[in-house]
Amino acid sequence: MHTVIPRSFLTRFTFTVCFLCVGTMLFAQANSATEPRKEKMDWNQPIAVASIAGLDRVMEDIDYLFETVQKPEYPAMIKGFLAQYRNLAGLDRTKPLGVFVFLSEGISPQPTVIGFVPVKDLDELTKTLGEVGFLLAPVEGKADRYTLALPTFSLHIKMAHGYAFLQITSEALDRDFYNPDNYTSALAKEYDIAGSLLLGNVPEPMRMMAVDLASAKIDEQLARKPGENDIRYRSRKETTLFLLKQFEIISQDGDNLTIGYSLSKKDKQIRLNLGVTAKPGSQLGKELEQLSTSTSQYAWLTADSADFLGYSVLPLRKEVEQKAILDLIEQSQSNIPPILLGDDSNPGPVSKMLDSVKATIRSGKLDSHIQMQLTSKGKPALIAALKLTEGAAFKQGLQDLFELMKQAEDTQGIEANVAEVDGITIHKIVPKDLKKGANEFFGENPVIFIGCGSDECWLAMGEAESLDLLKKAISSRKTNGNRSQSGSAFLISLKLASILPLAEENAKNEEFMESAKVAFASGGDLLTFYPKITANQASLNLELGEGFIRLISLAIANRK
Repeated sequence: MHTVIPRSFLTRFTFTVCFLCVGTMLFAQANSATEPRKEKMDWNQPIAVASIAGLDRVMEDIDYLFETVQKPEYPAMIKGFLAQYRNLAGLDRTKPLGVFVFLSEGISPQPTVIGFVPVKDLDELTKTLGEVGFLLAPVEGKADRYTLALPTFSLHIKMAHGYAFLQITSEALDRDFYNPDNYTSALAKEYDIAGSLLLGNVPEPMRMMAVDLASAKIDEQLARKPGENDIRYRSRKETTLFLLKQFEIISQDGDNLTIGYSLSKKDKQIRLNLGVTAKPGSQLGKELEQLSTSTSQYAWLTADSADFLGYSVLPLRKEVEQKAILDLIEQSQSNIPPILLGDDSNPGPVSKMLDSVKATIRSGKLDSHIQMQLTSKGKPALIAALKLTEGAAFKQGLQDLFELMKQAEDTQGIEANVAEVDGITIHKIVPKDLKKGANEFFGENPVIFIGCGSDECWLAMGEAESLDLLKKAISSRKTNGNRSQSGSAFLISLKLASILPLAEENAKNEEFMESAKVAFASGGDLLTFYPKITANQASLNLELGEGFIRLISLAIANRK
């Protein structure tokens, strides 16, 4: 059994957040009583939290943001504005602030949003609010209760744990609040801004209602669409049901869902994160523990090793992807000349290659990578590799095919055995009648190189120089192949500065292109997208280098 990462993590995370929120709202409006709970509900536990790590942290981010483009006047303007209001004296600028979502107690619990703000000195805060004409006054006969009179409405406040809890209705504050530090300290360590859906605090009926809602919606989409063939319909249906199953697992076994953003001066990058934590001992936890050991054989490649890089291990379910691909191969064989297929006693070259392809499909996974590197002329060379089962058969079939092609009348541009690197025999094809766009992209005389070994097949396309790049890539695979780390099931990375010249001719926004050139002129153009999986957590991570920070700063500074 192969351990591979489901392609559906990002989708299932998004579905879970959306449907659980909608399910919560529908459940809150239900008029019928729910089944008795197995455990007593703690109504003082929030079901969601969103927080900012602290006002000082925000100012540090703003300083760094404009420091990257030498625009200190922008943070100076903000600091000058805050100085007019006593620099928000009275607030604790080092601690997180944000909002909680609670459920009201009862048969039909209503979701309630309550803000929380850290207070260092209530008297100083009262003076600060007075500077802007807002009156903070105690509520007579109620300890730690206040009202804040704003121009058009009033806020009700309850003080607890060094925080001011705020809501527009007084009744919403009639609860015993836990210390917000219990929910925000871990988020603040990782992120500047974050939100977390605390699935463990959501009543089970609500989570199951969200699953039922998703199931009903998906049922409407399962009917065959006009013109959809059997293979596409079966694949779409099975994939949709698989996603629903994964959503149900997260709804039942997820402890929390978190989305976070951070800007790091130390690491010189922006990081976005979307992750799930599983309940201990749950089915989801067991699945994540298994996935944490999965890896692509191309995970030795680092994000900055190519101008574009992508590697992945894709699962192929037996009754879905495997069946669909194998059926497609069987249907296409009728279009292959008999001389290339041969017969059972004397298999032709294509038949040998197809046997290896079918064995690879039946292995239950596709492990591959693709990268783009620039030649000395600045033109892209694409290099790709695929792990093969029974690769020796594919290699022999490819060799026989090129030997057979040499006997044809027109063999110009076809050359066998142009190179061999670490057991990979490489052949050459010069494609004819390429479209104009292909020549503009790859160069005037693009060439295709294809080579196979006992367990993988390599492909390169570009100018003649791409052969040297292919050789280097194959050699690097042998040298660094043992550096793969568990849990590295896929990665996508892109050096944007390398791509800009290729996109410049067709760019519609010239102002953006100029800003991008300036932003990436001194580096920091690397974009990386990858998962991180441990025994009980899984996350999708997007990292953007300092050039993207400069690009954002320039967009703000150049705004008209």
